[in-house]
Amino acid sequence: MRYRWLFLTLVTACGGTQRKPQAPFVPQLPPVTLPADAPAACAHGADRIIATPEAYERYIREGLVRYTEVATPNGGVVPIFAGNALSDAQILRARELLRFFVADHPDSRWGSDKTAVANAMAANNAALVMPNGEHREGNEPRVPAQPLYDAETPVAGSDWFMDNDFDHRDAALEEIFHLVHDTGIGTWAPGALPEYQAELLAEAEAAIEDGRWGIPAEPGVEQWLQELRREDSLAQEYIASVIDSWYGLWGPWDEADGGMWGVYIAKIRAEVEAFDPAGGALLSDFLPEMLGTIEPIDPDFTGRLSLLFDAAEPYTHKTRYFSDLRLLGTGAVTLVGNAADNRVVAGPGDLAFEGGQGTDTLVVCSEAATVVISEDGRSVTGPEGQTWQLDGVESIHFLDSKVVLTVD
Repeated sequence: MRYRWLFLTLVTACGGTQRKPQAPFVPQLPPVTLPADAPAACAHGADRIIATPEAYERYIREGLVRYTEVATPNGGVVPIFAGNALSDAQILRARELLRFFVADHPDSRWGSDKTAVANAMAANNAALVMPNGEHREGNEPRVPAQPLYDAETPVAGSDWFMDNDFDHRDAALEEIFHLVHDTGIGTWAPGALPEYQAELLAEAEAAIEDGRWGIPAEPGVEQWLQELRREDSLAQEYIASVIDSWYGLWGPWDEADGGMWGVYIAKIRAEVEAFDPAGGALLSDFLPEMLGTIEPIDPDFTGRLSLLFDAAEPYTHKTRYFSDLRLLGTGAVTLVGNAADNRVVAGPGDLAFEGGQGTDTLVVCSEAATVVISEDGRSVTGPEGQTWQLDGVESIHFLDSKVVLTVD
């Protein structure tokens, strides 16, 4: 039965295998130097993905031959190792999510300053691995790291993403947050926020008791919960369920009520707020309303991608919480913005960018002199001859300047 197989995948895949390696990770990528006031998005492109350095031979032996990293304030890094089947877009998305989870969330209880969380991750030698294929019990890489598999890492514009393919469900938020939770907030490793962890664990137990989470949607849930208690993983799994529903990942799932295969009471954010307000509040204590990542668009995607919720386009349950996008392919794409301040990092292909209610920006990672802007500011010819059509976009941000456009 497909449903049961998917639940068993949930049971066996969650939690990860991150444990502290023998030696700390050190930076392998040179620092990026940008001109003053250049858009920071230009420092985080695919050029920061390299072959895995020889210093990490044990990861190479496991087929993890691609590498990138997230720098931490204490001079350390959290590395990401990937297999050769992983695309640049998948690796970029994982790196963006890791950066997002450790980015400050101003005026929040636990996320206003995440310096200590990021530093704890480096001190605890946190690492993410992205193996080829899909998870099968017993085939985990034999390295100390949190796994996120190719088959559970869809990117915007891909068939898995647009078709809401739950055989390839998006587990990236869940698995990467497990890494942040274990090694940054702190569970088995000494983290920076033990008080927050205590609140999360207490709410996980309360949610089981009153039926918000740990719902016995399938035989084996109770056994799974017992295993999580032994591993001290209840808090991680509970708040990961909240995160996935909060950011729209379960909105398109129509096989049953609730999210996370029916184990969690809420499918969408409105249900989190109605049925699990305590969980929603704990999440908001650390993470913001919007998924503040620069979401890479699958390079093979062409056509229209909307960030406005539309019940007729179920993928928009997810994109309604996007704010920033990065184009990678050469095909023509139309992007429709939402109420956030949207930023789109231009790529080599043609683009029609329809801005929304916020203050929207086209980011061009080259100098202003390399493009031609029409008199009305609605059409831009890029350095490779591509055309970017702009409607309701307030500015263009170059490496060396920013141009403010007149919006009717």
